[in-house]
Amino acid sequence: MSQALIADVSADNFQQVVIENSNQIPVLVDFWAPWCGPCKSVMPILEKLAEEYAGLFLLAKINIDDHSALADQYAVRSVPSFKLFKQGEMVAELTGGQPESAFRELLDAHIARPSDAIRAQAQQAFVSGQMDQALALLGEAAQLDPLNHKVHLDLVQMYLQTGHLDKATNLFNKLPDEAKNSTEGKPMSVILSFAEIMQTTDDIQTLQKKLADNPNDPAALYGFASILVMHREYEKAMQTLLKLFSVDRSYADGGAQKGLIKLFDMLAEQAPGLVKAYRRKLQTLLY
Repeated sequence: MSQALIADVSADNFQQVVIENSNQIPVLVDFWAPWCGPCKSVMPILEKLAEEYAGLFLLAKINIDDHSALADQYAVRSVPSFKLFKQGEMVAELTGGQPESAFRELLDAHIARPSDAIRAQAQQAFVSGQMDQALALLGEAAQLDPLNHKVHLDLVQMYLQTGHLDKATNLFNKLPDEAKNSTEGKPMSVILSFAEIMQTTDDIQTLQKKLADNPNDPAALYGFASILVMHREYEKAMQTLLKLFSVDRSYADGGAQKGLIKLFDMLAEQAPGLVKAYRRKLQTLLY
């Protein structure tokens, strides 16, 4: 079993430990100081991640009191400061007492996990309609890399896309919080909440007929919005939820506003302009 890679770094070994090793695996450099409270809080988090990732990245620790020249060279203005090196170059950085989730997101964006190639094969099999093969491949990936929660999130997504909401929900609920709150997990949580609504509503043809007869039918609007989300028609879903909010903002215990806020959070990074526009529309209706 691979061991955690942790090293104390000085000016004498920086080139070898950080730069040269970064050609093989990502190297996360932690600039810290003995007098720094947040540094002491973050260090156990980083060491835990180094243990968990077991050789997928190297944690390099630099005491700026002892090696101020290195801190100056990399423009460290405050501690703790974290810089990620890959292929000899700094590719990302964080500053301050960050939570564990922030470090996971930083690392996962740059680490090639042994299960990633198998995940890609599973996705290809799924797209080709070979569900059994996709499931077998994901099982293989999970055995190879049990701590890669993206494998399980892939399976949740496959269950959703094939209409197995119960299986998707049960699997998602069993995942640890770090998986649920990850970049991939948060959107999945939103999608599942709308999938549950869709399960209790009419089919799309019935809903469209109801809305043709009565465009202000709250139940039809709510159900139609959930179907739009499941089909990734996010802007149309927000339009529908805004319509519901204007018709009956209290329907389903404020379901329209809650649904919009979930979509805003989910789309904040990938479609900031769209979120800004619809957030403004909601605020106009609110006030």
